[in-house]
Amino acid sequence: MRNGKWRHGHNAIWCLLLACGVGCFVAPARVGLYRVRPQRCQACLRLSLKNVSFWEVAGAAANATNSATGSYLEEVNRTATKFLQSRAAVDREDAVANLSKHMTIQGKLCLVLGGRNLGKTLLKEKAISRLKANVNILSVDMRDADMLGKGLMTALDLQRQNSLGWARLAVEVSRAIIQLPVDYALNRIRGAGAAAKEVLDVAVSRHQINVNNFISQSISRRKIPSIIIDDANLALPGITGEDGSAAAKSALQAITKWTKQTGQASVMMISSEFGYPFRLLANGLALSTIGRVIVIGEVPKYDMLKMLQEDWGMDADLANIFYKYFGGDIYTTKQALDMLMDKKDKFNPFAVVDCPGLPSCVEDPEARAHLENMAKQGFSPVRNVKTDKGARMIAEENVGGVIKEGAITFGLPDIFTNTSCEWAVIPSSYHMRLKIADKLKNIFPSGTDATAPRAVWVRQLSKPRKDGKEFELIGNAFKITASVVDVDDLKEAIEKKEKLTIAASKIDVYRQKDGGWVKEEKMSASLRDTDEADCYGFVLPSAGVASA
Repeated sequence: MRNGKWRHGHNAIWCLLLACGVGCFVAPARVGLYRVRPQRCQACLRLSLKNVSFWEVAGAAANATNSATGSYLEEVNRTATKFLQSRAAVDREDAVANLSKHMTIQGKLCLVLGGRNLGKTLLKEKAISRLKANVNILSVDMRDADMLGKGLMTALDLQRQNSLGWARLAVEVSRAIIQLPVDYALNRIRGAGAAAKEVLDVAVSRHQINVNNFISQSISRRKIPSIIIDDANLALPGITGEDGSAAAKSALQAITKWTKQTGQASVMMISSEFGYPFRLLANGLALSTIGRVIVIGEVPKYDMLKMLQEDWGMDADLANIFYKYFGGDIYTTKQALDMLMDKKDKFNPFAVVDCPGLPSCVEDPEARAHLENMAKQGFSPVRNVKTDKGARMIAEENVGGVIKEGAITFGLPDIFTNTSCEWAVIPSSYHMRLKIADKLKNIFPSGTDATAPRAVWVRQLSKPRKDGKEFELIGNAFKITASVVDVDDLKEAIEKKEKLTIAASKIDVYRQKDGGWVKEEKMSASLRDTDEADCYGFVLPSAGVASA
């Protein structure tokens, strides 16, 4: 019996060892200890976009499909062209809904601004298609061949005639021919002389086929007259010329009458020029007349990347590098794709969009101050929109736009928080923000020494000391010799830290407020409640200039 127990135990031990050896023994999983080593293959390798060119990324994508780089890009371009011809609106539901809403508000002038090639006309067409039967539309595109070179009122009258069609136009003219003598005869019975002429003028005006006729007939039929002017910047010719300026002022007076004064019609003016509001002001339009400003933004990142990959056929790496430089601007991305095919490994992403006015803005001290803020945070506060020459210059050169608090924006950062300013200047596009940062590196303000170092010193602020009386500046300082565009630039600068031997008590600390630097009176008191959203800089006694 004893030997049997021993044999049974001995066999059990051997079975246990055998089970462990062949893997048949089941033990509880060790959570968190099992790791799969990343597989690195040509098809799924994620390239670092920091130091890789567009052509190299395109080449890697082409290799994954066993095709030449040029052939791969030609196929992507063919697919992209077909997609653009379909005129599909990529995730612009909010923009379309807002446009459609403001097309139906009587008595309000709505100004729609946005950079070139952002699809404003496409969004306008989508919005018009959603309008109900109680809205009567008069939409004119100043880029049409029969509208080029014409003033606003002439273009609207012509569009009114074109929209009627031959049959309806004949009816309107026939009615006018019949009605004019009747009105004139009735007036001769009631009175004569000047009174007769006045009534005759009214009768003629009532039956003319023009925009005023459109408004009056829409109201009589209980419909909302909605006037839409696309590329409205072309509708105000001769701003500097005496005759053109008079015609422009007359047109703006009519718009003021239709909207603000009588509340008869809804007027929407669409422009790709961010300086357009200043042109309106120069021609006598009061700011209070503009009831709403809508800024058309770009396609959000998720939807843009999805479109580039699924609808255009790019691989993930190529889509990412295009988005990194051109954001959600679909048409500029298409232009960049065309240029990449032509230039190949010589392609320069900053050469795609031409902005001849940017260098002069960078050289101008007042405009440059705004550009520095725009490159860093995406906007710059404007204290006085009428006297700020720098903001006006940026807008007139179409580098950026000046917007007011309350403007409807899409995808822009929170601008009017923690500031008393009601206006701000923003870049015309995400890509323009990168171009601004690029120019700031290489162009210096007029009247300054181009060889002078433009180092920006950064230093971390610690938590309060244990006694709670003051803050202590600790760690190494590091400097950045160019504008910080993304996190990679910041990381690169941090790796090159430099020791700062000066005592913390001898450093003046400044806080950035409304685009300017304000010296902290008592650092221990004012910095106690700081957070990472605050922006601070300091001045070294030997430097003599504020740092960020």
